[in-house]
Amino acid sequence: MGRRLTTILAADIAQYSQHVENDEFATLSHLEKLREIMDAIIRRHEGTIANTAGDSVIAVFDSAVEAVLAAIDIQAAHKAYNESVPSPQRLKYRMGINIGDVTVQPNGDVLGGGVNIAARLESIAQPGGICLSESVFEQVDRKLPTDLKKIGEHYVKNLAKPISVYAISDTDESLIALSKRKSAAFVRKPAFLAGLAILTVAAFGASVFLLAQQRTPEWAQRAYKRDESVQGKSEKDILSNFDLVTEGRLGHSRYLVIRTWGASMAALLDLAAGLKGHLATITSREENEFVYKLTLEKPGYWVVQDVGGAPQSSGPMIGLMQDAGAEEPAGGWHWVNGEPLSYTAWARYQPGNSGGHQNYAQFRADGAEPKPTWDDIDPAQDAVIIEIEQSEVGQRTP
Repeated sequence: MGRRLTTILAADIAQYSQHVENDEFATLSHLEKLREIMDAIIRRHEGTIANTAGDSVIAVFDSAVEAVLAAIDIQAAHKAYNESVPSPQRLKYRMGINIGDVTVQPNGDVLGGGVNIAARLESIAQPGGICLSESVFEQVDRKLPTDLKKIGEHYVKNLAKPISVYAISDTDESLIALSKRKSAAFVRKPAFLAGLAILTVAAFGASVFLLAQQRTPEWAQRAYKRDESVQGKSEKDILSNFDLVTEGRLGHSRYLVIRTWGASMAALLDLAAGLKGHLATITSREENEFVYKLTLEKPGYWVVQDVGGAPQSSGPMIGLMQDAGAEEPAGGWHWVNGEPLSYTAWARYQPGNSGGHQNYAQFRADGAEPKPTWDDIDPAQDAVIIEIEQSEVGQRTP
């Protein structure tokens, strides 16, 4: 085994398991065609495919610029392929690119923290999109025919500090496809970059508008899924599946702050029930301050996102939800366990129902600094607070 510093491209298909379940034959057929396209483009940009497993691909490149250009070419070619595919059958790769130190195995596979970060970036990317680490951004900035947009700070498993994430939007990629770029050298020519300037600015503005309208983007649905119920398992076994858990107690309740890396509401409700609790219900200023401070005891529960060009600090979900069809934006809110809504800590101008589909709540603050205020959001955040109510007899001490 040897070690090397390299650029790693991680890719997998969004909602691949669901596609297989819906139509296995068509999914495998399209996957084969997409892989043929991808493999050829990786080779053309002097990359090497290292690890593969099902729909997942890890490729390595000596050049960060070539790795990003390869990713752009792949997404553009896949987009063109999907135009002739029925919409329900369209497979879209998400891609993450990082520069890091890897260990090369005898079979050619690569392992290490650099690969893990690339995989995390891939999970953040939109279907059909590309996310880059800051180390890659520094190498490729101003060398591409498109702008790179910083989308925020994100925590990565086993890293104490968040990483800065940059993205190439699907809109930008369509412009690249239209440019009919023939080689890496050609796209780096000043004349070519100047020719795309107006289109790039327009696409960038459109992407900012979309992010402003939908503050929790589609890529947020990513990590903790209810593949099998946790019911009947011990608390220790359940919590062993998570890399960051903080516990505290106030009155007759225990609180668990859990980093889930994103989850559906069904998965969160199952998780809470398995722990014999519910998503946290907050009924007083004292409780709100206590739970808020609990989320700050360890780094990793709050993420700073770029929303409309301004930072916004997002924290864990709580158990507040809105009835379907309720009057927007403030009607029909209730606690998940049926407790009366006697206290709220909405941030200024919230709830706002941005995008028309925000029926749940989390700690969130305008600006980079966390605050004990709430905002309405989609059910796909990086962390959740679960409350476990206990009688006075036999209370556990954290």
